[in-house]
Amino acid sequence: MVQATVIVYIDGGARGNPGPAGYGVRIETSDGTLIEELHDSIGVATNNVAEYSALVAALTYLDQHGFQDATIRSDSQLLTKQMLGEYRVRSPGISPLHREASALVQRLGNVRFEHIPRNMNTEADRLANVAMDVSTASQYPVRQAGVTTTPGELQEKSILSIGVDMESITRVDNLLQRYGERFLNRIFTEHEVDYSQRRKFPAQHLAARFCAKEATMKALGTGRSVGVLWTDIEVIRASGPPRLRLYGGADKRFKELGAERSLVTISHTGDLAFAQVMLLKS
Repeated sequence: MVQATVIVYIDGGARGNPGPAGYGVRIETSDGTLIEELHDSIGVATNNVAEYSALVAALTYLDQHGFQDATIRSDSQLLTKQMLGEYRVRSPGISPLHREASALVQRLGNVRFEHIPRNMNTEADRLANVAMDVSTASQYPVRQAGVTTTPGELQEKSILSIGVDMESITRVDNLLQRYGERFLNRIFTEHEVDYSQRRKFPAQHLAARFCAKEATMKALGTGRSVGVLWTDIEVIRASGPPRLRLYGGADKRFKELGAERSLVTISHTGDLAFAQVMLLKS
């Protein structure tokens, strides 16, 4: 249990409303020291759904890490007033998220909400835009083995699901430095560790593979659930484009979905690693 007060900045957005959507969260101590940054793409959604997704993600993080005293700052007047009980929740799209957020607030104990202007929410906005970039990327042509396949052509080949993820390379490197073999053995297969450690900057390649595992879990619809281990998902790359190899719970879920093959794209630039996974029928 953590007694210290934290300040949480949240933001969400959609390009098109509805459109490719994502959220960003920045969690700080009361003196402005960074605790954690969160961001994720949520597919096609509205601005309000993205805003509430940011709130739920932030509250879930606080709950999982033992924080009980927090100030939530958002530039969404609608969300702030609804969480304060000043506005009714009328939209069926955000009602489930509002209920989930309210339950988390009750469990945490001491949570306050503040509406702030957009120019005071720049870091959460930046993270939300990173997430929206990932969501938007799924609409662009996918290149594999020298062949460009358009989204329309992929639709004809029966896309079952798509998962995308983005991760900070620095964060993965910090985990590697802090936990060493324990981190590697829990998350990666022997092949993935060997491949990455033979590169000049291992953390880049480990982060990309971490993203691919997260993206695969999203495509499988399991998240980090019981029954699917990190090492049930392996990125294989000997020559040519990367491929996925699934084991255990991941392979079982893959077959339950009726998937017959997968496409994985991984990349890294600057401090960010990115992965997109598609599950296909044929």
